[in-house]
Amino acid sequence: TYPVIDAKPRGPQFTKIPRGRYRCERPYYYRGGHETFEVTGVVGHSRLLFHRGNTEGDSEGCILLGRTYGPVSGQPGVLDSRWAFDSFMRINRDRAEFDLEVRNA
Repeated sequence: TYPVIDAKPRGPQFTKIPRGRYRCERPYYYRGGHETFEVTGVVGHSRLLFHRGNTEGDSEGCILLGRTYGPVSGQPGVLDSRWAFDSFMRINRDRAEFDLEVRNA
């Protein structure tokens, strides 16, 4: 949801990951001290990670996982993020990589 130069507005937000297919790989995320996946191949961006958080302010441009959407302190957000992230990592525990397809950027 962070602005990029060529993005077109969709409501009040902008697209960071354009429509397309991307490779997600498992690096070690040192700042958070936990494993995650990184979306690679997004032109002009690096270290696009999946992680926990509820609002854009938590993401630093990364992908926040949640069980559902809802307001968080008056801002749009994702809810049950810890549960969603832990489930995502448990489901993918034996994978080193996977493909992500963005359809509606």
